[in-house]
Amino acid sequence: MARLLGIDIGTTQVRLAIVRGSARKWSVESLASVDRVAGQVTYASGEVSATATLPELVRELALDAAKGGDPLSVSFSGTAINVRQLELPAAVRRRIAEVLPFELEAQIPYDIDDAVWDHRPRPAPADAPQPVLVVAARTDEVRAQIELCAQGAGREPDHVAPGAFALADLAAALPGFRNGGLRAILDLGAESSELLVLDGAEPVFARTLSRGVQGLPASAPELAREVRATFLAFRAMGGSAPETLFATGGGAVIPDLPRWLAGELQMPVELLPIEGLEGLAGRPDAHRFARAVGVALLGAPKPRGLDLRRGPLAYERGYGFLREKVPLLVGLGAAMLVSFLFSTWARSRNLEADRKTLEQALEATTREVLGEATSSPKRVEEILASKNPGGDDDPLPRADAMDALVQISELVPTGKMKHDIEKLEVQRQPQGGFKVIINGIAPTGADVQTIEGNLKAFRCFNNPTVLKKAKAISDDRQKYTLETELRCPEEGGGQKKPGTPGGATSAGGK
Repeated sequence: MARLLGIDIGTTQVRLAIVRGSARKWSVESLASVDRVAGQVTYASGEVSATATLPELVRELALDAAKGGDPLSVSFSGTAINVRQLELPAAVRRRIAEVLPFELEAQIPYDIDDAVWDHRPRPAPADAPQPVLVVAARTDEVRAQIELCAQGAGREPDHVAPGAFALADLAAALPGFRNGGLRAILDLGAESSELLVLDGAEPVFARTLSRGVQGLPASAPELAREVRATFLAFRAMGGSAPETLFATGGGAVIPDLPRWLAGELQMPVELLPIEGLEGLAGRPDAHRFARAVGVALLGAPKPRGLDLRRGPLAYERGYGFLREKVPLLVGLGAAMLVSFLFSTWARSRNLEADRKTLEQALEATTREVLGEATSSPKRVEEILASKNPGGDDDPLPRADAMDALVQISELVPTGKMKHDIEKLEVQRQPQGGFKVIINGIAPTGADVQTIEGNLKAFRCFNNPTVLKKAKAISDDRQKYTLETELRCPEEGGGQKKPGTPGGATSAGGK
């Protein structure tokens, strides 16, 4: 079960609510509060104590509770936010986040680069303009609230709940309150109040009122006047008057408050049925913690309210977020494992089927060719070896035309002898080997004999013979024609090794 923490920093008190449960059912585990005292405190003993700062009050209230890494949310004053209802063209419905900054820039009294905002689209027909509820605030003011919470609770909050929007999450958690028409919730504080308008369970409008319960019942007309002005502003934006007003907050415990407000507003006023949430029934101070519980529920998996930890203030989630997602991660890991095992089994099954097919083909082939059906490759090799003990001759020659060129270039004397080859002809012979004919020019007849003798040193040149000699026309050198057969002694057995043509070395095979 998830455990959620909410800190509501009000003008007179700082409240902490701890909620536990799941999306279907939530229960309040504990509630706590500390008073914000103005000025110094003088005790009966005469001792004077300075007023505690806000971080100190938050530390006293929430430091121990926040150590577990559970989702932590903090409230943000409704006086510092701007709430806008925008209508975007239906064509940009899928790109609201991209278009919204340009539409919002003209709607807020500060630069869009200095603002953080969150939005919530409202249901609308596909071809109608898209209504969007937007709440914005200055980035530095929201950051200051985050730092205040970090100093007091020992870590930054996961969410920042603006104004009255936290009450939307509270309303969604109350049994029997999730469905209905247009309603309003008034969170009555001592000096100010928060008003939220809901359409069913969806927030559609919010405003902070400058009046609280101080001065009641004399100040009831002024408070009612601000509530009516808020409803008129909502109607001016295209809405309609709420059917019922539900009161909560610290001021809701004042006797006969609903009757006073109903008389002034001329509409039904009831107390918010907060006792329907487990853990709040029977607590006389339950309404004082209404917004703190709503702030805590902003950390639920599917919150209804809005969150100002966006853009540059987006929270980098840590261990608490991972612990919250453990069930989902375990489920995904199990699904991946099952998929991997199934894929491995299917591949193994396919490979086994392919192996059986190949074995059957091998049996059919060996039965037809060798006269013995077998599916063992090793047995096939044994049968072939018994039928041909000497093995097949390698069809490749032990020396080829390239070998002839290499050996001629190495065996013809170099240096002072000026020797030219006019023509080199290599012909394959039907009985195997090659016939090599060299037409060259050497300085003297003795040099021709030297070339003939050198070629005989290569074991794959068989009987090199000078067929004719003649004096060159242009000078005194000897032209000659030499013929030999290129065939190695082991031609017809073994295999030629790459890189060792004809078995010769760079020295001509000597």
